[in-house]
Amino acid sequence: MNLVDTLWPWLPLLGRGLLLNLGMGALAMALASLLGTLLGAAQLAPSIALSRTARCLTQLLRNAPWLVVMFFVMQLLPYELAIGSGWPLPAWMKAVLALTLPATGNFAEIVRGGLRAVPLAQWEAATALGYSAPARLWHVILPQALRMMLPPAMGLYCVVTMSTALASLVGVSEGLSVAREVLAAEARTELLLPVYGLVLLAFFAYIFPVSMLARALERRQAVR
Repeated sequence: MNLVDTLWPWLPLLGRGLLLNLGMGALAMALASLLGTLLGAAQLAPSIALSRTARCLTQLLRNAPWLVVMFFVMQLLPYELAIGSGWPLPAWMKAVLALTLPATGNFAEIVRGGLRAVPLAQWEAATALGYSAPARLWHVILPQALRMMLPPAMGLYCVVTMSTALASLVGVSEGLSVAREVLAAEARTELLLPVYGLVLLAFFAYIFPVSMLARALERRQAVR
């Protein structure tokens, strides 16, 4: 039996595993965008206590090793939440929360840099128009910063998506875990490189266009 005939029946299972990787990456990035926006904006707050706390938390999150955070969150969170008769907390959801933490720190830095890049005149004009501090940030400054934040945010999304493979080490049945299951079922050492190469190619096919788009947007902004 040739290589194609051997792997063909496993492709749907591998595909479902890789879709879980993409889903975890998208959800983790969405949560990190929300939390990172709040944390990044808090670094520019007038309150010294708030800004310093936000800055320290940002540095803690963005410099934490992703794999260590993954294991920490997996051990910290229970198998189910004490809500009613018990609400199960699946391993993939805990993995998403683990990926969200360091991604939040990195996104907070993107937000802080984007807000800092908005000319001071825009801040002063919003103040002169009578906007409160929160309204000035959300309605005037942040929309202008989004254009500068988009390329690095897309780059971060690529990193988060690639990092979903770490979930295979904590029992999540994603693409890499499924690849190991395929190899165990076939018990053929000559399939090691083809199976892992297929997973690698699938990640590359998804990540590479996103990274190229991010670079194109970055170059376009540099020209302006």
